[in-house]
Amino acid sequence: MPAEFRFKALLDLRRQQRDEAAASLGQASEAIAKVNAQIDEIKSERVNLRDQDDVNRQGDVSVDALLAHGRYDLQLQADIGALKSTVAELTVEMDRRRVKLVDAEAELKRFEKLKENDEAGFRALESKRENAETDEVSSRRYILQRQR
Repeated sequence: MPAEFRFKALLDLRRQQRDEAAASLGQASEAIAKVNAQIDEIKSERVNLRDQDDVNRQGDVSVDALLAHGRYDLQLQADIGALKSTVAELTVEMDRRRVKLVDAEAELKRFEKLKENDEAGFRALESKRENAETDEVSSRRYILQRQR
């Protein structure tokens, strides 16, 4: 039966930190996907607006309607710009979280390697003890047989 790993609590903590870092990275990725979906929706709305403008330009043209459509299109462009800025900020945050995840993975691997080394040392020590016991038993049997 292997001995209890002396840093088991730290190993468990490192695993938990790794899992939290992975979840955090996933949240950042989801946020970027949501903002990109919003950008796509606005772009689609702009295309629909342009198509609608083309239809409205046939026949009587209302200057007020054209100005309103123009202002609305500018507002949509501004919204896209703001969302792209948000994506840039989220990308920076996602990169920071990715680095944190890589660091957490590396730290976890260090502790897992330490655990493997401890287990290998324990197995070697147990094997050495078993060999010593076997040698002792063999020696006793030999001595008993010689004495007969």
